[in-house]
Amino acid sequence: MATTRNLLSRFRLMAVPGAAGIAGVPVDREAALREELAPVFAVLREADHDASDTVARARAEGEARRARTNQDARRILDEAREAAPAAREAAAAAETASAESDAAMLREAAHEEAGRIRRDATGRIPTVVDELVRRVISAGSSSGTLP
Repeated sequence: MATTRNLLSRFRLMAVPGAAGIAGVPVDREAALREELAPVFAVLREADHDASDTVARARAEGEARRARTNQDARRILDEAREAAPAAREAAAAAETASAESDAAMLREAAHEEAGRIRRDATGRIPTVVDELVRRVISAGSSSGTLP
């Protein structure tokens, strides 16, 4: 592995001012770069491998979760389908009971109203009969004949 000292020493002869000396360029530049960057690429390969493993595990876990979720959804739908007739029946029974209660209250109110009308009519009959008799008598006396 190239250390900082080794990295800087490559350029030492070129970068230091002073009398001209031999050039400080490596003989095989590609090999030197490979050697210098090998640890970096090794770490990157390891990180890439770790990332690939993480992605693969995440995909597998995602698929497992999706399968469990689909299974749960199917179970919930099946339970709902099984419970629906009973729920409809209960709702219909409640609505029927409510309608019957409303009808009973309406019948009671109608009976009360009919009783009130009957009492009012019964109370008015004598007055109406008296008025009718008076008019008949008045009509008969105006024609000049009495019964």
